[in-house]
This record gives sequence, C-alpha cells and structure tokens, in this order.
Amino acid sequence: MNATYSSAHGEIDFVYDIARLDEKLLLNELKARGLRPRFVNVEEIYIPDGVGDVGVIRVAARSRVIPLAFTYEHRGGISINSASSLVISHDKYLTYLKLREVGVPTPETYLVFSREAARAVAEKLAYPVIVKPTDGSWGRLVNLVKSEEDLSTLLAHRLAMDSQMHLFLVQQYINKPGRDIRVTVVGDRAVAAIYRISQGDWRTNTARGGRAEPVKIDPELEEIAVKASKAVGAFYSGVDVAESERGYLVIEVNGVPEFKNVQRVTGVNVAAEIAALVAELVKR
Repeated sequence: MNATYSSAHGEIDFVYDIARLDEKLLLNELKARGLRPRFVNVEEIYIPDGVGDVGVIRVAARSRVIPLAFTYEHRGGISINSASSLVISHDKYLTYLKLREVGVPTPETYLVFSREAARAVAEKLAYPVIVKPTDGSWGRLVNLVKSEEDLSTLLAHRLAMDSQMHLFLVQQYINKPGRDIRVTVVGDRAVAAIYRISQGDWRTNTARGGRAEPVKIDPELEEIAVKASKAVGAFYSGVDVAESERGYLVIEVNGVPEFKNVQRVTGVNVAAEIAALVAELVKR
C-alpha cells in the first residue's frame, strides 16, 4: 500500500503507520460504501497543514495518535476516534476514573508515584496484585506480583527506566477462568466478541499467543461493554472484560482496536460495521 498526500480538504484521510490486515479490511469496506479515503502514511505528513475534513486514524502510538486527532478537530473536522476519547483510552488511570464515574464495574485500581505508596496499596489489596503502566498494549510491562519481595524487585527495575515509567498502576488481581473477553463495540452496539484463552501465560492477549473462540453476547455483557465505550467517548472500541465472582469487570477500553481476530473467529464483518459508522458520521 503506497501512501499519497494532498492538501485538499473535503476528503476523508485514512491515516496509518503500518498497513496491517485490520487496516486493509477497513479500507475495503469504506470503498464498498462509496467512500474514497486518501491513504496517508503518518510518517509522510506534517501537521496542522494538509489534512482533510475527516481523519480515520489507525495509528496506535499515543505520541502520534493524540496530536493527529486534535489536529482534525482543531481544523473543524472529525477525528475517528475523537481526540478526547483517545486521550482517555490511552491512559488506563483516566479510563478507570471514567468507568467509576458512570458505575461500570472494574477492578480496584490505584495510581502510585513511589515505592512506599505501591507497597501500601499492595498490602491494602492483598497479594497477588497487578502492576502495569498507565499506557501500553498487548500486555507489555504488565506484571503479576505475588509478594513484597517481587514488588521491590519490579519497582527497582521500573524506577531505573525513563521517567515516564515512574508512575504506575497497582490493581486488584482478578482470578479469571484462564480467559477474558474482547468485545468490539461500534456505536451503540456490541457487534462481536471473543474469548481470549491463555496458552500457559496468565495474560490472555492473542498477541501473546492466546487462543480465540467466539462469545455469544448476552444482554449484560453488551450493556457493560457499550457503557464502558461511551464512558470514554469512543465511536468504536475494543473493550476488555474479565469474568469474576462479582460478575463482568471491565479491564480496559482500546480506542484504536485490532479486530481481525474478532472478525475471523466470529464471522462478523467488524470492518463493515466500523465503515458504516464512518459513513454515518461523515454525512452529519
């Protein structure tokens, strides 16, 4: 896929960094609806000039996606997803606050800035606990901490890293049944969902080798996933849900979700659902 670049307005920009299968599927569905997005490689543009009226942004890195989204909105256009939703969904603590605000059940979570605070929270929650950065995906730098000794070792490592790693979340550990659920929400609907089943790792991300199976979405799961997506203000999202003794708990909301595995496993044309939403937003 070759990027092209124009400064003309009144067009839809499809902004990407890597043309993965997700992006190719979505592009095909946008074209099927008569839309003609310009392929915009994020590394070939300069902003705020030269963007169209609508940006369908398929760039995962926070450092890139947020300024891009704000640029489209600054120029009076539309960013999909919105800039505010991307700020929130890229920050796990801000997401947690929004979920709490609207009453979406989620594991008890604390943001800490020091060893002492982390130890205090771990004791409050009781080991094991989850320690993770406020930003990140695919389960990277997410650790299961089973003891104070493990916590001290991990914190020493994190505090030796860049300053952006000097704040982190300490979260209640949820004893999941060897799986979690990724729900793809588009607009007001949960359009498809999969179980992500662990393959020997307590983390269930398919990017880490987890196996995927289709989920029959019940009304409770749809309600909690849609409510979580709306809490962060996303037009569409991937909502990660854990099954627990308390029922469904939302773990994270992804504002630039991968969906190829959901589409492959469930047979639901997720790309078509997202493209239909884009077409609707463009007409407003």
